[in-house]
Amino acid sequence: MGNEEEPGSSPDNTADIENILSIGNLSIDNGTQFSKKTSNSKRTRPMVYSTELTDCLGLDCEFVGTGKGGKEHMLARVSIVNERLEVVLDSYVKPQKAVIDYRTEISGIRPELMDSGQDFSSVRETVKLMIHGRILVGHALKNDMLVLNLRHPRHMVRDTSRFNPIARRIRALGTPSLKNLAKLILGEEIQNGIHDSVQDATATMKIYLIFQEEWEKSLRKTKRIRR
Repeated sequence: MGNEEEPGSSPDNTADIENILSIGNLSIDNGTQFSKKTSNSKRTRPMVYSTELTDCLGLDCEFVGTGKGGKEHMLARVSIVNERLEVVLDSYVKPQKAVIDYRTEISGIRPELMDSGQDFSSVRETVKLMIHGRILVGHALKNDMLVLNLRHPRHMVRDTSRFNPIARRIRALGTPSLKNLAKLILGEEIQNGIHDSVQDATATMKIYLIFQEEWEKSLRKTKRIRR
């Protein structure tokens, strides 16, 4: 299966990581931990927590509407959790162009949250570094990756909207919603009104961990068959 990483990307390199993270005033420890650098700068930084980047990371984004009629998606917030359900990143993102619809009743995004957020390029580079070489877990991840303008190798993606045993567990007739998965598999109520990307990323990680053994076994079996 071909590698779908961004063209021109190179293997992890400590010097390169330090250079990119300096954009957002961040530091990295031993290749596994990110933390904020102390600084007097007033520049807004992604909310990166000094927490271990485990082999699997759960990601979720909130979007606002742009373009004609506000129908196009633009990144407004991105959250990442690790396998221990700890938040490793949570950042609002400055608008890249005019916002037509903040979708506040669903996204929870307000103008002041985005205005005080981090530049898109800094957030994107931070996310890119965090997920590099790790399994990425999420729900309908294609949409999240589109607004982040990132790609991730297919074999490293675990999308809870696309794994058939998950849909069968709740007897879904089509693509299951994360709200229904959380209710029927986790016994949790989420997305009752305003969505929260930390909550959603956490829910997808919990679901993945329940199916992890079966999921990974099925992928190994598929890989053997393709050989």
